[in-house]
Parts: sequence; C-alpha cells; structure tokens
Amino acid sequence: MKIRYETMAVAALILLLGGCASAPQMQKVKEIYVCAGEECGPAGQTYNTTQMLFAVYQLLKQNEGKDIKICDSDPQKRNCESEGISYFVMSGVGPGMGSIKSSKMEDVELDLPGQTVTAKASRYMHFVGTPLACVPHPSVLSVRSADEITIVDDSFFCNWMVIGNMSANISFAIESVDFDKGQMGAYWTSRVAGTGYGQGSGYAVLQFAEAMPRKQNWLKTAEELSK
Repeated sequence: MKIRYETMAVAALILLLGGCASAPQMQKVKEIYVCAGEECGPAGQTYNTTQMLFAVYQLLKQNEGKDIKICDSDPQKRNCESEGISYFVMSGVGPGMGSIKSSKMEDVELDLPGQTVTAKASRYMHFVGTPLACVPHPSVLSVRSADEITIVDDSFFCNWMVIGNMSANISFAIESVDFDKGQMGAYWTSRVAGTGYGQGSGYAVLQFAEAMPRKQNWLKTAEELSK
C-alpha cells in the first residue's frame, strides 16, 4: 500500500508540472540593474520596455544555437561561484543532487506587440553526475516593463539512463543584464517529478557565448522602435 501511495503522489506531481511552469521569484526583484556601452544603472530610470525587449532579443539572437553556461552566484557579486545550479532530488534508485549546467536557445523570434521573445530551449540536466536526455521545448522571455523580465519554460520530458522518466520545468526572474559581458543574473526556480522528484531555487548567472559587440549599444538602437 505504501508503494501505491508513493506512485500516486508522483503521478500527481507529473500532472501538476505538466499543467504549469514554475512561478518566477519576481518578489525578489526590485529593479533590474543593466550595463551597456560601459554605462550601468537601474534599467527603469533610463530605458523603456521596448528598448529592453529589443536589446535582450538581440542578445538571445546573437547567441542562437550557442552554449549558455549556468552557474551558481549571488545578487551582490553577480559572478560565477560554481558550475551549474543544483537541488536535492528523491528517486527510485536513491536520493541525489540534480543539476543544470548549461542550455541552448534556438528558433529565437521577437514578438514586439506581445512584448516577448520566443525560443526553443534545450536544458542540459544531470542527476548524480549522469546526463539526462531532455526534450527541446518552448521557452518565453517576457518584458512587462524595463524592470520586470522573466524567462519561463514549458514543462518538458527528461529520461535518466532509460529507467527514469521525469517532467521538469525552470523559470528565471531577471535581476541584472550586462550586455557588455553577455551576462544575465536571475533568481531561478526549478522542479522535477516522476521517477525522481524535487524542487529548488536560488540565484544564478547565465553566461552567453557572445556579448554585445564593442561600439554598439542595442538599447540605443531600439530608441526608434520605442517612439
């Protein structure tokens, strides 16, 4: 009977995750700190929604199909402190640490009226050091204002060593964007359910392979779009 209850609980978690993505930690973001063209400061004091939307679209588009490193950090330093982000996961083979070390964004498209950037995301996840095979899935970056930017993935399927099937999701509440370094800082939330189940949250740095080219400023380029 105990096994039956555990199986039912896991099934319920799969249905829950399949129906919605994890909620971004927006309550922790008071303002977005942005750097571009060697100028830094709170985004909302200098730029508008359209400028931020266009600039983050350019960052994702320039890095389309390229590796995006994800590392643990804190909002004070905004530096990579360790490779990947991780959290505790219970599974049928025993408990262990699940992690996400990198990702990739493809099919990047700008939706100016909807104030979003859509893409197909691949998240490279591990459990106890072994890679999971995860399905590429839709991901939406939303810019509701210059100081409110989120990235939310649809729930996606992952398999671990053939025997483990899980549903996963992840979301980011962006806290900083450094276009000069090709870097985003964000509060993250992630969950998995199925053969393994668990959830975690924290602060991470997303390091893109390509930064904004020198002598360019995507935020200034977007001024015409915002008029």
